[in-house]
Amino acid sequence: MKTINIIRYIGLFTALSLLACSKSDENLDVDLSKYNSDTYVKTAVDDWITANLTTPFNIQVVYRFERNLTDVSRDISPSKLETVQPTMELVLNGFINVYKDVAGSAFIKTYTPKQFVLYGSGSYNSNNSYNLGTADGGRRVVLYDTNGIDLTNPENARRRLRTIHHEFTHIVNQIINIPTTFEPITAADYFADWTNASNTAAVAKGLGFISPYARSAPGEDFAEMTSHLLVEGQVWFNNYVATASPSAQPKLLAKERIVRDYFKTFFDIDFNELQGAVQRVLKENYNAKDPTDITRTLPIWLNRNLVSTIRYQPSAAHYATYGNPGAIRTIFNNMQIALREQNSTWTTGTIEYFEFRFTDAQNMVFSVAFKTASNSVVYLADYYFGMQVSNVTGEVQFTKSTSGGLHYNGNAAFLLNGFERHLLPYLTNRVFIADWLPSTIGSTSNLYRTFGGFYVKDTPSNYIYGPIVLK
Repeated sequence: MKTINIIRYIGLFTALSLLACSKSDENLDVDLSKYNSDTYVKTAVDDWITANLTTPFNIQVVYRFERNLTDVSRDISPSKLETVQPTMELVLNGFINVYKDVAGSAFIKTYTPKQFVLYGSGSYNSNNSYNLGTADGGRRVVLYDTNGIDLTNPENARRRLRTIHHEFTHIVNQIINIPTTFEPITAADYFADWTNASNTAAVAKGLGFISPYARSAPGEDFAEMTSHLLVEGQVWFNNYVATASPSAQPKLLAKERIVRDYFKTFFDIDFNELQGAVQRVLKENYNAKDPTDITRTLPIWLNRNLVSTIRYQPSAAHYATYGNPGAIRTIFNNMQIALREQNSTWTTGTIEYFEFRFTDAQNMVFSVAFKTASNSVVYLADYYFGMQVSNVTGEVQFTKSTSGGLHYNGNAAFLLNGFERHLLPYLTNRVFIADWLPSTIGSTSNLYRTFGGFYVKDTPSNYIYGPIVLK
């Protein structure tokens, strides 16, 4: 059965939960007499805890079965001894030491919880989810499911670190309140019944939330933003934003800015350094890797308004080297014929180039450069288009625009016949794909991502490309 992360937060008590198949998934039938905390024999694990956590940070770790430190109404099992040190090493490496290195020893000694309590199984809720972690008033953090730890699996390590950083964010929020500018960003879309089937990950993302649980309350939203930025990393977050809806992207980016500013303003913590430290631990200690950076695509560059122009000028040398696509070359030649037909005195008039000029993420000016005679001045005929670009599929659709009251400027009237006959149908009657083109410039080439353009969907041989000029 697939699982998804969920979190529950009530007052100063917080709990990170995971949906489970059933209680029978875990071995809850254990001999608790073996876990009597009053008759234990000290082990090497106790020495490690003392040396690495208790002495330097005044942190107590309770891993022998203490039934009264969690909800006594729930079935729960003890931690296996062999899981204790790996669990606390993850806490030490991925949480305590990164804050100590970036924010200083005084910060972490002052604010870190002073007691960690470990249980081997999850603590089941009535909806068949089980808690991964809880925090109580900044004093105690309880970590569940320690028997499921597998630090050879980077995602297992990430999931557990997200729990820890989420709960610690609540602790610092009790010291300094969340900025009042945070909640209004998505105030209308918080949803107390966040486990409702309608609150899918896609719905939450489309509304500007980093996870379904983030919708439950502003405090959980802030903690989820912080923990995902730190543990999933910047590449993951950039990908998440890039594939969100256009209306959700500015909300996610605004929340990110507030989180970063909060840590800098109130605790003098450089969030970039903190994020980098968490990522180094995950990579060096737990073999984690960044996801593929999908933001380095032409569709995303277009949607971020990074591209200024793409020019198709068939006389340029790179077309002889990398190919001059036949369909657009034919349109180019037909435009020159139409130029001379419409303007009978321009018998040596020429078309010099086509150029996409991207005014913003939704609008494009298609410029046709022309001369009235072979040695005359170059003029521009501008035609205005709306543009929709999908970050996910790369699909692009151009629509004729009446920007400025007309669909073209004054010079464009001289080429209007050819434009309406050849260019307009080509641009508006097709779905294009924005991509790095031509395919003959491979990803190992120094020129990769310096050329790009659009090919007709399902017909990659029908394309237009040129050098990319960034804003």
